[in-house]
Amino acid sequence: MKNNIRISGGNLRGKKIPFEYKDTLRPTSNKLKEILFNWLQFEISNSNCLDLFAGTGSLGIEALSRDAKKVIFVELNKTNYTLIAANIKSLDLKASAKVLFKDAFTWIRQGDLSEFDFIFLDPPFNKEYELKMLNLLIKKGNLKPSCKIYLEYSKYTDIEIPTSLEVLKEKSVGDVKALLLKINEN
Repeated sequence: MKNNIRISGGNLRGKKIPFEYKDTLRPTSNKLKEILFNWLQFEISNSNCLDLFAGTGSLGIEALSRDAKKVIFVELNKTNYTLIAANIKSLDLKASAKVLFKDAFTWIRQGDLSEFDFIFLDPPFNKEYELKMLNLLIKKGNLKPSCKIYLEYSKYTDIEIPTSLEVLKEKSVGDVKALLLKINEN
């Protein structure tokens, strides 16, 4: 059975992104997307974004709807990957989107992060991926100094944010905690 997520802003506002419901797939709520894009509203236009553990692709698609220049989606689940690619095509976003069927950790180890203004990091809950990915991003060492990382995780997960990252914004909605982070320049 297919479900839908609504695009909440930008030139695709109101359009729906279909996805297949699974226990392992937890799309970002409309409320959290609204909060995130309020945080980014003056910076998202003309930006390059990376949507890791893309799932439904809703964060990256929302960024494109709000005039991001380019989004790379990284998703390892074949069904999710196929649906993101189909949604990108049906929303006519192929010119500014690239969908990769890859493991996020492998892609980060091999990829160049220097072009990204924003990284959306919304890994599966209860797998301890959040801190592993943050440490890998820091260790990689080629993030733009201005790059911001959006992290979404279960508020029941205890995460100690590395001291090399600065928390710019934070919000809890229901069982989910959201942080906006950047490299600490001190």
